[in-house]
Amino acid sequence: MPDLFVISLACFREINRAVYRLLAQGGMKVEIVVPKTLKISTGEKPAEPAGVEDPPLHFLKLIGENPRVYQFEGLIHLLDKKRPRIILLDNDPASVLAVKVGKWCKRNNSRLYCISCENLPLDIRSSFTRRGLKGLPASFFKRMLLSKTRRLVQGVFTLNHDGEQLFREERFQNVVHMPLGFDPVYFHPDQIARDSIRTKYNFTQTVIAYFGRITREKGVHILIMALKDLKSFNWQLMMDSFDEAASDYHAEVNRLIREAGIMDRTIFINPTHFEISSYMNAADLIVVPSVTTNVWKEQYGRVAAEALGCGKTVIASDSGALPELLQNHGLLFNEGDPFALQDILRKLLSTTSQTSGSQSGTTAAYATETLSIQRQKKVLESAFK
Repeated sequence: MPDLFVISLACFREINRAVYRLLAQGGMKVEIVVPKTLKISTGEKPAEPAGVEDPPLHFLKLIGENPRVYQFEGLIHLLDKKRPRIILLDNDPASVLAVKVGKWCKRNNSRLYCISCENLPLDIRSSFTRRGLKGLPASFFKRMLLSKTRRLVQGVFTLNHDGEQLFREERFQNVVHMPLGFDPVYFHPDQIARDSIRTKYNFTQTVIAYFGRITREKGVHILIMALKDLKSFNWQLMMDSFDEAASDYHAEVNRLIREAGIMDRTIFINPTHFEISSYMNAADLIVVPSVTTNVWKEQYGRVAAEALGCGKTVIASDSGALPELLQNHGLLFNEGDPFALQDILRKLLSTTSQTSGSQSGTTAAYATETLSIQRQKKVLESAFK
């Protein structure tokens, strides 16, 4: 009988299982359910196999794609067999899966906890204001789910302070703010990795970097517009590669880069999850320019946390949870304002023609103390006692 049974789409990737490896190493009996396959932007991919130190994994077929309604085939049968003491569902309480698992827990005297990244108001009026009439069916459905899970969920781990307030207002019990921890084994200041990547890509100037999805809400266009009038300074842009034919937004970003006249300064990369830290170390300035929309605002900002762990200078918009992550260990600008971002970059680029590559031990120490998997583990252990 496991002490902790984790149900997680994120654990589809080995790197996201790190906190559960820590819990297992601390003596807790942990098992994890992950989807056999998962549809991502490049197609359907199989789950990454178990790592050497991973807890036991159960690969189940995922039915559906919407987080509100997806299911795992054979999950209840597996729960009947394993009969865990605690279930941690890495999904919002306003989901069909939370209702289904919560009812199982109630029948079997187990406890259910959920991890939520929600940070937008959950009431119908707010939903109507954001999305109009078309958003009402989903809002009513969400309210129905919350009315059920409020009595079934023993605790909610929220990834941002807005979510913490929301679920307390919804009268959920044991609402706790928790970081989406990064692993300091990978994300730490590393001069050797920095030198290796800079040599590989011939980075000889100040490297401004963007890591993450190329989507409008992530604000890549804001960064490109900010860089347009900074060509008198010596810098290079490093960003994740993308296919301009994949979406209208990808085509727009490609057009903006060309119109800004910075294509020759832009280096496109495609690192694995285990390589990203080396690329972060190679950068000098890491920009997280997220933009709030009617249906989304930055729920966490994993890139910002990981970059801080590498001791880097992080420049982020004030969208959603980003100010919470940075505290006084980064620079903030008004979201959606390329000129505000441009002013910050100009000041930093004016300080010296090329950064020395020195990395802040204070920044890395702050991140490790407050945003790492070690901190996440402490939060989980405290709640599960």
